[in-house]
Amino acid sequence: MTSTAPSTPAALLPLVDTPEFDAELSRFLDSLDVAQLYAVETLCMQRQVAKYEAQLLTALRRRAREVVAEGETASRWPVVTLTFGTSVYDNGVFWDECTVEARHLDGTLSTVDLYYEDVCGVLADLSSALRPDGTDSIVVQLRTGEFDYQ
Repeated sequence: MTSTAPSTPAALLPLVDTPEFDAELSRFLDSLDVAQLYAVETLCMQRQVAKYEAQLLTALRRRAREVVAEGETASRWPVVTLTFGTSVYDNGVFWDECTVEARHLDGTLSTVDLYYEDVCGVLADLSSALRPDGTDSIVVQLRTGEFDYQ
């Protein structure tokens, strides 16, 4: 007996959002109990957050270099960490890209505005996925790529 199933996840992409795929996925999910559904949800969310973090890190590294080069900071030294607080809007709590604390390599702190499309969009997506409250913050280590949620 030979299998006609795709051998890689990328091979599944043409099938996503087709009636056949949706039906098969529904059958699979219906076979799971609540604990298993929660485990699948958690795994999906972890992967989603990891993709958002990777996109955001790329944008932040570029934007941090730009704000220093454009003289928008209190130091000419490279930015090594960025700390985002939150803002409350009618549709929820989101990390705020307009008043970001930037720590430079020399220890100087600057407040920078990172309101750029490539930052805002992914930061909003990350906020939607993780649902911060009004006291949460993120510290992003630009050199290591580490995200510390506080």
